Amino acid sequence: MDENIIADIRQFNRFYTNLLGVLDKHVLETGYSLTEARVVLEIGFMEPCIANQLVERLEMDRSYMSRIISKLHKDGLLVKESSALDNRTSLIRLTPKGAALFSQLNERSDQQIVRLLQGLSQKEIKEIHESMVFIQKKLKQTGENAG
Repeated sequence: MDENIIADIRQFNRFYTNLLGVLDKHVLETGYSLTEARVVLEIGFMEPCIANQLVERLEMDRSYMSRIISKLHKDGLLVKESSALDNRTSLIRLTPKGAALFSQLNERSDQQIVRLLQGLSQKEIKEIHESMVFIQKKLKQTGENAG
């Protein structure tokens, strides 16, 4: 692989993560890390869910996920209930406090993208969107072919 291509892709990754502020200790001024916020969002999108679904969706270590779920539970953001189908499995749901954080994360994420694209023409926004969809599609295909 061409070293210049690798360097350019790494530079874009650094640029984009800085632009979105994902390296900040607390994402979107919530007091939660990017990983914790992603877990809250995924629970909100899939609710109810089980920890294994989160592990698979986020491609995360099980013990790390367990620690995050414990922290979010302790913070009053989620509840774990025994599944009616299998007592060994806990269903995870957001509490009202967790649902409020979920809504806040969704809204702030949308606002962040609107600010990011502010000042661009509709044509430029469309080009960026098409490029991102193309990149995602190609990298997903590569990942599927590697597996």
